[in-house]
Amino acid sequence: MIAEAIHIGCSSGGGSGGGGEGGNVGESSQNGNHQQQRQPQHHHHHHPSLSVLDLGFNNIGDEGCTSLANLAVARNPALATLYLSGNAVRQSGALALADVIASGCGLISLHLTANRIGAVGVKGLMRSIAEFDVTMQMAQQDRENRIALEEEKTKRVQQLREERERRLDINNDDDDNGSQKREEEEDAILGSLELDDGDDGQDDLARLNGFKCLEELHLGGTNMESTGCLSVSNMLLTNLTLKVLCLSDNGLNDQDLSLFSQSISRNRQLPLETLQLSFNKLTCVGVETLMNAIWGSKTLREIKLDNNQIRDRGAQLAAVVLTSVHLEVLDMGFNRLTIVGIKALMKSLAENCSLLTLTLSGNVLDTNASKAVSYALAYNKTIQKLYVDHCSLSYAAQRHIAAGIVSNSKLALRVMSGFPLGAISVTLGLPGAMENWTNEQVLKFIRVMWDRTRHERENATLAASKDSTSTMGASENSATAASVNSAQQEEPRSGPSDPATVVAAANGAFEALGDAGGALLLTEEPQRAISDTSPMVSSDAVMLEKTSSGTVRVPSLNEYPHEHFRTGSNTPTPLDTSISHASMASVDSLCTANGKSCPETPVDPEAKKRNMEWLRTHYRSLNEIIQLPYVYADLLQLHRYFYSSGEVDDEDSIHDGMPPPGPGFNLGTAPSPPPQKLSGLQRKISYRGLDSIGGGTSTTFPASSNFSHASESSSKRRTMSGDESMLQPPANKRARSGKPRIDYFPRLKAQIETCLSSSKQTKALILLRQLKFVETTMFQGINPYCDQSLQVEPNEPTARDAEIILIDML
Repeated sequence: MIAEAIHIGCSSGGGSGGGGEGGNVGESSQNGNHQQQRQPQHHHHHHPSLSVLDLGFNNIGDEGCTSLANLAVARNPALATLYLSGNAVRQSGALALADVIASGCGLISLHLTANRIGAVGVKGLMRSIAEFDVTMQMAQQDRENRIALEEEKTKRVQQLREERERRLDINNDDDDNGSQKREEEEDAILGSLELDDGDDGQDDLARLNGFKCLEELHLGGTNMESTGCLSVSNMLLTNLTLKVLCLSDNGLNDQDLSLFSQSISRNRQLPLETLQLSFNKLTCVGVETLMNAIWGSKTLREIKLDNNQIRDRGAQLAAVVLTSVHLEVLDMGFNRLTIVGIKALMKSLAENCSLLTLTLSGNVLDTNASKAVSYALAYNKTIQKLYVDHCSLSYAAQRHIAAGIVSNSKLALRVMSGFPLGAISVTLGLPGAMENWTNEQVLKFIRVMWDRTRHERENATLAASKDSTSTMGASENSATAASVNSAQQEEPRSGPSDPATVVAAANGAFEALGDAGGALLLTEEPQRAISDTSPMVSSDAVMLEKTSSGTVRVPSLNEYPHEHFRTGSNTPTPLDTSISHASMASVDSLCTANGKSCPETPVDPEAKKRNMEWLRTHYRSLNEIIQLPYVYADLLQLHRYFYSSGEVDDEDSIHDGMPPPGPGFNLGTAPSPPPQKLSGLQRKISYRGLDSIGGGTSTTFPASSNFSHASESSSKRRTMSGDESMLQPPANKRARSGKPRIDYFPRLKAQIETCLSSSKQTKALILLRQLKFVETTMFQGINPYCDQSLQVEPNEPTARDAEIILIDML
């Protein structure tokens, strides 16, 4: 049924339009133009927008695979990814796919993992892939030859015409028979060089328009064995497009890998980027042939050799290859490595500048091996993910690895598994609250800690240069400035920092973050590759429905009785109106167009018109704010501002001294009560930012890329001249309020806290930046942080208007 829904076939006698441009490739190539005009064609129409089809682990079998191949894949240029892993597909289903691949399709990525198609099925697929690759290469070569020939013909025709014109100019009165004969010969030559008017202008490449060669092929667990691996090796001899190849769990041995490596070494034009050979029977002998084949590769970025038997010799070979191949992912897990192999890998890792992910899981790391890992982590500047699960790490080994991590002032590590890093870091002298943090939080704290230390060092250097400028003469100033600049440009030394520096930097950063800093250290969820998960999985996908009144919302099955599904009625049932607005604010649903959750309430048309006019004026600026890069310091600063109290004096205005609006507007700060020391990390309304250090001292940090320091606090009164005060209207008197500013925007607050709790800090920062922009531009001379019942003017904007603009309208 799915295949029939994707494919719609219709018979017609003429050239019908639609999505079937590639549908008549096979027929036109077999029958010719005259027979094609006399016989009706069968045009294939496919869904034009369907590019990814995920039917993984649905037990569709050979019959379902054959139907998909013939109806959904064959001659379909739109479908690019077919995910059929774990579907009990056997030999016949694979051969059906092979037939449609040979005839042409749009597939770029094919997933057949965990389907026992066997050696015969793999051989058929490889033969079809190789044949179509050769067809595409020949068509491309034919296109290039035709272009070159046409250019040569055009050039020759132009030369003959220029010669004739030049001769006619010289012999203008010559009408003898010889001249006429030459002209006839030239006309004959020109006629032979002219392009045939009957040529349709289409070459083989034009007839294959929209069809593509495979770039990703996943054949893990297909039971191909040696015969199937030989077919893959033969296919690679002529392939010029394959980038990802998975041959995991196929029982391959060293001889199979040796033949495979020979194909790679012979075809240097193969753009292979990812090679997965996990769960096979490979030893260091086969790995040596593979490393020799990929030596110096310009494209290879990922190798997975986990769950084999390569041992220390294989690890040493991989370590040597890291010096010539810019690998980004290396998986050496469960290979029985010892201190010899680990030392070789770690020595190469310490000097490596390309590796991003390293897996050592399943290899025993004793104290000596953990020291080698600690050494590499203290010097490496690029690795972002390290997996050391099931490594039998002792307490001392964990301390060694943690010490190497926290002492690296240029740490790039973001993900680490194997043991709780926070609990071990506490034993090294870091703040005790880190004991309950996740490894991602601890790693982000370490990076923030060293960033803060670098800022302090830069500020101290700038302050020293200013002092020297004010006390020295002109000649001495130039020399001092040169020395300061050289000191700033000098790269800090690589390697581990001393323990006292690490502890001092950690304590200072923890005090600057405050007691609510743990929530801001949540990291974004890592994105996994399509080969690791289903290509259709999306963490933030939401199904929406449109009601009869035009409201878009998240559907709920609880709203509909069982009879509704039996009768097939499409009339939506309204939500329970007894639910309070406060409870509705926390429901994860899409708000309606009037700024309220369901049920709908009437909107003041004047307010709606006013909001629309404001949004029309500032729409470009709000969109520019979305494009600003993520800056962690901005998030801290804005979070501190909106989660602090918004109370002001009676005669003060919240926007006195506020700079003009815009995407790069300055950030004013409001006074907040002094933070109280708490035993653990608890959420507080007001807390100190990175620019506030315990003990009452303050250090000035450079302005971030998106915010500069405000010249005055947003709560200070602005002094005006006499003439200016005469023109200034009296400030509105408002009652004091002790609520945080964010509490006046309950729906925005719910979204921001949801983003922070789900590690989507970028979305939270965008909302806070937009809210600050709206506050700066909309509430000029008005304090929105007060009881709305005390509104003086009926047309004054309120906090609810800001929510409507940012949530409903924008």
